[in-house]
Amino acid sequence: MAASAHRSRLLTAAVGLPLLAVCVWQGGGYMFAVVLAASLAGLWECLGLFPGAGMCLRGLTLALGAAMVWLGWRFGPAAALAVPLAAFWLEELARLAHAPLGGPNGPPRWLLAASLLYVPGSLQFLTSFTPGETALVMAVVMATDTGAYYAGHAIGGPKIWPSVSPKKTWAGSFGGLAATLVVCLAVGALWGQASLWAFAALGLCMSVASQMGDFMESSLKRSADIKDSGALLPGHGGILDRIDGLLPAILVYALARTMAHYL
Repeated sequence: MAASAHRSRLLTAAVGLPLLAVCVWQGGGYMFAVVLAASLAGLWECLGLFPGAGMCLRGLTLALGAAMVWLGWRFGPAAALAVPLAAFWLEELARLAHAPLGGPNGPPRWLLAASLLYVPGSLQFLTSFTPGETALVMAVVMATDTGAYYAGHAIGGPKIWPSVSPKKTWAGSFGGLAATLVVCLAVGALWGQASLWAFAALGLCMSVASQMGDFMESSLKRSADIKDSGALLPGHGGILDRIDGLLPAILVYALARTMAHYL
């Protein structure tokens, strides 16, 4: 990474992370605002990856995304997930009427419902987590990213999936897993209410999910022939570039917390 890009990356993190930490600690309306802003920005960037997603479709998607986050915050995740289900039927009815939402040269089928599930469908779970749970999920994703970055650069070696993400190596992947295990075991030992084995299993599952989320977004960007999903975060790219691994990790924790009490 170029020195100037690295400085921009560090500066963005130095400003953004403390603000994020305050919002996570406060929870409630602060976390709702963060989730809403990230959902809308992520949706906008996601739709930009597909040709034919015009302003009408984008406006409808943003409105439904905002409604989804609000429903999740006020009434729980189940209420929020009714929105993409309704969007699926809306898209199908529009096509049956020979008036697809994106026009005759519109985007892929079910893009409205899929983008709602992909971005706010995952993020809205954060509004139902405790501050400690949100911090744990974010710490795991950051540990995975950081461990993978430094292990990959220090060791190198065989690539995992070069046709999708040419820079990611097996060494980086295992480095991310190791860093995540350290974080989860430390949290489990200091504040956990589940066994350390449960924390280790949680960390492994969340780390793998986070890495798969990274691959998924890389595939979408490669199909769109772009490097970053946006330019909102200097040195980091777009919002979607920062939350691609967070989205599936949230879902893993949302499922895990129904089976064990971690914090």
